[in-house]
Amino acid sequence: MFSKALWLINSKQSRLALILLYLVYLIILPFSYYNNTDELNRALLTNPSNPYLYISDFSMLAFISPIIVLILSILLIGIGRNTGGIDFQFSLPYSPRKLYLSKWVFGIAHIFMATVGLIILTLLIHYNTNLHKYIDASSFVTIFSVIFLFTIAFFTIGLSIGTITGHYFSQTLFTIFTIFSPSIIYFSLYSNLNGIFNYQLPDKSFEKTITSWSIPYQAGQLSISKDFNEKIVHYPTIDYGNLTIIILYIVAFLLIGLLCYNRSANVNNGKLFVYKKFGLFVNVLFVYLSATLIALLTSTIANGNNTIIYVIGLIIGTVVGYFFYKRLNKFFD
Repeated sequence: MFSKALWLINSKQSRLALILLYLVYLIILPFSYYNNTDELNRALLTNPSNPYLYISDFSMLAFISPIIVLILSILLIGIGRNTGGIDFQFSLPYSPRKLYLSKWVFGIAHIFMATVGLIILTLLIHYNTNLHKYIDASSFVTIFSVIFLFTIAFFTIGLSIGTITGHYFSQTLFTIFTIFSPSIIYFSLYSNLNGIFNYQLPDKSFEKTITSWSIPYQAGQLSISKDFNEKIVHYPTIDYGNLTIIILYIVAFLLIGLLCYNRSANVNNGKLFVYKKFGLFVNVLFVYLSATLIALLTSTIANGNNTIIYVIGLIIGTVVGYFFYKRLNKFFD
């Protein structure tokens, strides 16, 4: 699986994302965690016996790291489809499966090294400041385990989408859509049922279930807090349901990537999608979502729940979505 040549190629392609990754993990986050000592010192002046604590740096990392690794996945596949880098790699004596796994392992290795570096620096800061007197370091096991798996899931999704898209533009947009797809599809279906048939859900439990399936919500709360009126510090806890969903995303999209990263698909590099049938599916999906969005806008402008107005909006949206996607697809032909 490991090849020095492929590692060097991947390193050259993804230099910008790697710089951002290590900058955030090894400089910005440790510095941010160190700044909590100043906040703690000010809280001790206010209430020496029970200082206020709120450390949200790791929640911020759970927001920033997925963006960085999505950029990494685009640099590893999407950009190469437009510069000819993918064609060069397929000319090397490696199978598509090995090429794809080399990119995936490359990304995982750097995420792992950056996480280990962050853990070491965080612990050094923790035990050399007064933070260790108030915060239990064992909580970092939960925090960094969740962030590590959460980040890998985003990277795997982005890389997998790159195997079916033919341009970095479509890889970016379709990756974002895929990440939020459970919620987007659910709300579009519910909006149409409500707009056409005035159907209202009897309860919101199904909506919460759909939201819980969306990968952006799986990291959970990673902040550490304690109020002036509380003697107990609140630490993040592992939600095994969330971890299961994260692992399922990793496994599913890794398999999708391995199945779709094919040498013959390269003839459609530069187009929106390298697989024509999948492009037709996205066309239908795009038109449907465009129609739903415009129908919602027309209903909002009309300030009412008139079925006729909603249906008119659906018709207009269908026409607009069809011709817009046709124009977009032609632009990338």
